[in-house]
Amino acid sequence: MRKFVALLIVLAVLLSVGISMAAESQKLSTSPKQKMVDRNGDGKIDGVDIYDESGKVVKRGYDTDGDMKVDNWQTYDENTGTPIVVQSDSAFLLQ
Repeated sequence: MRKFVALLIVLAVLLSVGISMAAESQKLSTSPKQKMVDRNGDGKIDGVDIYDESGKVVKRGYDTDGDMKVDNWQTYDENTGTPIVVQSDSAFLLQ
């Protein structure tokens, strides 16, 4: 009986974690200020564009090694739209 209760608790925790992850994923992919993109046209998400309130791109993230994690960021000047900061991070600590 104790094993059954423990199993139910573990399953409930796993289910709640899964629901939380799915909700976060849905929030990221439908946010009007952030858009996941396929930059090279291979059908896989390999970047993210972040927009300001007026719809201008202020930051772009790139997955340069195909592991579906952003490892390069470009920040854009809000007036000219040109890249002003380029950051590369193989440890994926930049956001």
